[in-house]
Amino acid sequence: MSALLWPLRLVRSLALFLVELVRANLRVAVEVATPGLGMQAAIMVVPTRTRNLVEAVLLANAISLTPGTLTLEVDEDTRDLYVHTLYAPTREEFLAGVARLEDLVLDMTPLRGRGPA
Repeated sequence: MSALLWPLRLVRSLALFLVELVRANLRVAVEVATPGLGMQAAIMVVPTRTRNLVEAVLLANAISLTPGTLTLEVDEDTRDLYVHTLYAPTREEFLAGVARLEDLVLDMTPLRGRGPA
């Protein structure tokens, strides 16, 4: 993608991240109002498609900003993330949610976009 489209990708990605943030806040608010209904806490290793440590740290911060999740560690060699989550019905569902955040982070990377999938 051209450098001229990067600001548009950035704005789009930030807007979509805010939508994800609101959804996560609502989920935590429901959990607070009705304790014990949907919490299934777990710590998961999350493989990433990030190409460098900066992207991995941006993804880790996006995950930690989302209520109900916390990045515990970023493996500098493999760029895998160790994430604690309150809501992990299945590993596949959790990884799909992280993949959505990862797409947003990779789209925010200037001049590079997602690249080959």
